Amino acid sequence: KGLNPLTLVARDIARETGLLLCFDEFQVTDIGDAMILKQLVETILAAGTFIVFTSNRPPRDLYLNGLNRHLFLPCIAMIEKKMKLFNLRNGTDYRALRQNTTGENKDF
Repeated sequence: KGLNPLTLVARDIARETGLLLCFDEFQVTDIGDAMILKQLVETILAAGTFIVFTSNRPPRDLYLNGLNRHLFLPCIAMIEKKMKLFNLRNGTDYRALRQNTTGENKDF
């Protein structure tokens, strides 16, 4: 009783996902998402769940030019402090290599 509803949701997510939660192509584009993300991520991590984000941009560029972005900066700082960051860019965009001459992606 008396717990913040977001804390309850984050604990449920951690319990249901177990040890690992993955977000592929992670980005933040909405002010509402930006405002709840820090508490959500901190609570999930505190519950012992590891989080993996993949993204085409570094954390410092999340929610770039977003409304009231300064309110989201503590979340970026928390991500950069509590998580290990890896740059996997090697200069080759393999998606572009897989396109045929008509511009269609061969993966589909």
